[in-house]
Amino acid sequence: MDWSQVKDLEVTTDRWAEPVATDDPLMAKIRPLLAGTQLESEALRCAYSATEDGWNPIIFHERVDGYGAALVVARTQGGAVIGGYNPLGYDGYGNKATMGAFLFTWPDGDMSKLPHKLPKVSTDQMAVVDGLDKGIHFGPGDLKILLERGTPTRATCKLIDYQRLPKNGKSLFNTAAESPTKTELVELRVFVRKGGKLKYELDGLRWKSYVVDDGSGEGPPVGIFTL
Repeated sequence: MDWSQVKDLEVTTDRWAEPVATDDPLMAKIRPLLAGTQLESEALRCAYSATEDGWNPIIFHERVDGYGAALVVARTQGGAVIGGYNPLGYDGYGNKATMGAFLFTWPDGDMSKLPHKLPKVSTDQMAVVDGLDKGIHFGPGDLKILLERGTPTRATCKLIDYQRLPKNGKSLFNTAAESPTKTELVELRVFVRKGGKLKYELDGLRWKSYVVDDGSGEGPPVGIFTL
């Protein structure tokens, strides 16, 4: 088997993905990050928009669970555009171990430039923390957007298990305009491939997966993510 052809075993950092015909202006700027991933050439849709669907972990999981690999994109009140890639997708059933996950940031929000792309380092453990009562959580505390009651727009960051920025930078945020460890988000969206949801059923002693066409091919409304 040619393992070099298997997607998401590790993060690609030596090239950037080309735009796809279906990309809107926002996705065209985000697309380069997806080089080497299973989503590199896939048409994507916005499965969850916090500003439209609600800043709530239950709604988040209703919108994204079972749709496979997911790309999280957010904007902070200080102007940074940040996020992460979860190659294993969300299901709410516990921690995900993978070396294919990464975080990214445009600290000053200037998406005309290439972003910082930050792979998981050391081990694959706790690349993504995934619980039904929790929102978005990469690493032990590398990026948390937990959507908790009382502080639903809160994001915290301290790069530990993911690669740091140049000059040993430990924050994805715009440190010139906001705290390096804690900020509030003004926008949050999660993108998945267009198509149905993955379902499982027990076949004797084995679980089999199959895709159910649930009408998600076109995705929800475009949303209000500003460029």
